[in-house]
Amino acid sequence: MVKFLESVTNQFPELRDSPLVDITDYDKFNTLLDHINVDYMNYDKVKRTDLYRLSMMIEDHAQRAYEPLVAVFETEHLYKYVEKRYYKIIENTPKTWVIGGFENPFFAPETPSNGEILTCAGTTLQDTWIVISKYNGGLFGLVAEDIGGVEKGDWFKGFFTSKTEVIQKVLDEMNHIMMTDINFFDIESKETSY
Repeated sequence: MVKFLESVTNQFPELRDSPLVDITDYDKFNTLLDHINVDYMNYDKVKRTDLYRLSMMIEDHAQRAYEPLVAVFETEHLYKYVEKRYYKIIENTPKTWVIGGFENPFFAPETPSNGEILTCAGTTLQDTWIVISKYNGGLFGLVAEDIGGVEKGDWFKGFFTSKTEVIQKVLDEMNHIMMTDINFFDIESKETSY
């Protein structure tokens, strides 16, 4: 079975084969705009804490700019760790899709109406970490795959991009796998610039 990350990057070989970038270089990548301005970057053997920092920047942007958000968690346990924060995120965005390897997708019955909890258990999405939002009419986000280490979740590889066509392909693949319709362009949002 082809892993989710590979199913997306294989459709963009020129990007897949581009050099690795050190996203932990905070002199180069101090802000979300620093990431967005690069257009596309591959990374490998990145720690959870480094992706957590980038994820929070995307989540903060979605709230400040009142833009939709997709967040994919590998497990229910990882979502439970940030669940209270995500209730606030859902309340402060026009639409948020929370997706994960949830055993029971109905575990969060109090989710606000503009939030949607979906399970990807048993699919190629289950070992991925994805956070997507919108900026100036285009899509951007991080897509990472758990590559293990001493323990599952120690290291990740993937990419960050502000190329809408790549992120749209990620959403198309997600929609196909989960038989759903995540569509950022059907959501009313605000235009924001930094």
